[in-house]
Amino acid sequence: MSKTGSALDEIAAAIKEVAELVSDIAGASLEQSNGVDQVNKALTQMDEVTQRNAALVEENAATAKTLEQQAKVMDERVGYFRLAHGHAAASAAKPAGQAPRRATAGAVKSGRNGYAAGPKALPQAS
Repeated sequence: MSKTGSALDEIAAAIKEVAELVSDIAGASLEQSNGVDQVNKALTQMDEVTQRNAALVEENAATAKTLEQQAKVMDERVGYFRLAHGHAAASAAKPAGQAPRRATAGAVKSGRNGYAAGPKALPQAS
């Protein structure tokens, strides 16, 4: 019986060792699963931030285009104003080859700062 008892003790020790190894593997698997979950959450957050940034870039591009269009319209409108002495206020901004607009007859002096108001400018002095 002593051989059988010692064989059973060896089997029990081996089973205990295997159980400990399985327990260690289960713990490591749980840690790995938690790590994978954290990586997943981080990737999801990065994706959300990337999508928000892309939307902001698109919005900024649209805003820049709108501002550019508004600046062109404003430049055109400012081109209508003339100085009281007949010099074009925006003539420096005109491309070469474009003649400045001429003052129209019947313009009314604004009375302040010598500027004409609106699209009509003061008559040029001779």
